[in-house]
Amino acid sequence: MGERVADTEAPAVGSKPREHRLGGTLAAPRTLVPALLAAIAYVDPGNFGVNITSGAEHGYELVWVVVFASCSAMLIQYLAAKLGMVTGRSLAEHSSDRYPGIGRLLLWAQAELVVIMTDLAEIVGGAIALRLLFGMPLTAGAVCVTVFSLVVLALKVRGRSHFDSVVLVLLVVIVGSLVWQVLIADVDSVALLESVVPGPLGGSAALLAVGIVGATVMPHALHFHSAASRGHDDGSPEVTEVERMRTGRQAVRSVVLAMTIAGIANVCLVVFSAALPSEAGASIETAWAALGEQSGQIAATMLAVALLASGLASTLVGVQTGDVVMQGFVRRPMSPFLRRTLAVVPALVILGLGVEPTSALVWSQVVLSFALPGTLIPLLVLTSDRRLMGVLVNHRVTTAAATLVTAVIVGLCGYLVVTGF
Repeated sequence: MGERVADTEAPAVGSKPREHRLGGTLAAPRTLVPALLAAIAYVDPGNFGVNITSGAEHGYELVWVVVFASCSAMLIQYLAAKLGMVTGRSLAEHSSDRYPGIGRLLLWAQAELVVIMTDLAEIVGGAIALRLLFGMPLTAGAVCVTVFSLVVLALKVRGRSHFDSVVLVLLVVIVGSLVWQVLIADVDSVALLESVVPGPLGGSAALLAVGIVGATVMPHALHFHSAASRGHDDGSPEVTEVERMRTGRQAVRSVVLAMTIAGIANVCLVVFSAALPSEAGASIETAWAALGEQSGQIAATMLAVALLASGLASTLVGVQTGDVVMQGFVRRPMSPFLRRTLAVVPALVILGLGVEPTSALVWSQVVLSFALPGTLIPLLVLTSDRRLMGVLVNHRVTTAAATLVTAVIVGLCGYLVVTGF
């Protein structure tokens, strides 16, 4: 902020952070790009599945859940970014050290389950998009999405990476396409405004609400964002408190902007699907068909393109997250090519068993909701530790708000269990 720096390149995810200094001070980190990359997790195919189903089955009734989840994501992603910036270490690395023994193993297992569920959603979503666009069988589509990610990773490994640019361009395609769907839809503005007020969760609404939370407050995005934001030097005395506070404010602005963009996209998914004819059904494919009949083939194609962009962008971020988790908990990196190849197996099994793809997406997001406390609680504990965080330790209000968010998520999951799913 006002200081010229010689090198502001952000460290690669999963690599050791480099120090950025000039005249004994810490250069302003790049906070916006990591936040936007993390935002991809909030508009992945799982969001398409759960939000389109919500709009088709319940109209605008669950918009308030999307708003709550988006606001929660702003707070939680800020904590993840702050942890990486201040300490230069990822959430997985801290969790491994803070909870040794059986605790580390349980947290690692939980994190790997999260990665598997997100990989499943990304690959299945991309496969659905390829079937809508080109009539490709789902299994072949899943393989194509995997091959695409391997090609991009190969370019990254060989030093010609445009990883950030590819993902951010795909984010623009996703958001632009979804906003356009709302602009051409017949939206009931009064019902939409009323839906911001929380209402009861009866029937399938409870299941979908939990799915929305899992799809929006993505646990794997916390691991990714904490690693992507690394750039500080573990509390060096050469870095002043003023500089750290300035960095914290930058992180807040970046996270709010990125999560607002993702929140708008998620609301758009619910809104345009709620505006479709009630007989359209509650799957991505039936929504696509109804959209083509109601608004024309161009609109339907734009939806499929947005879903494909979502699957491709998310799978790139997902493989980076898997690497972060592996390095953090095991200290042994796995080849991204091997991890990406293995990731397609659960998706192929699900598709081979004939499970309805949109249902698979919804249930994957429900699993993510149940896994959230295992990520949120360590993050909250770490960022509330003054010895670790220094001047950027959580304010009491921040801790209270994050605790409330965690309690609400646990309560939603508990309610779903009590009501028998």
